[in-house]
Amino acid sequence: MRPRRLVGVGAVVTLLGVGVAAMAPVAGATAPGAIGAQQTAGGVVLLAGWALLGWGIHRLGREERLR
Repeated sequence: MRPRRLVGVGAVVTLLGVGVAAMAPVAGATAPGAIGAQQTAGGVVLLAGWALLGWGIHRLGREERLR
């Protein structure tokens, strides 16, 4: 995957992770286990997005240096 596309995909995955975690139900409105599970899933997706962003930025910097 090209570095610029990798940065874009990382940004989208990061936004999805934030969205999933932010839409977790309010405490007291549902079972406590459901809140933690949704926040954890959102956090995992968020970290995956950060990893993609970091890798894309790293590759983009190396590509620019080689020119």
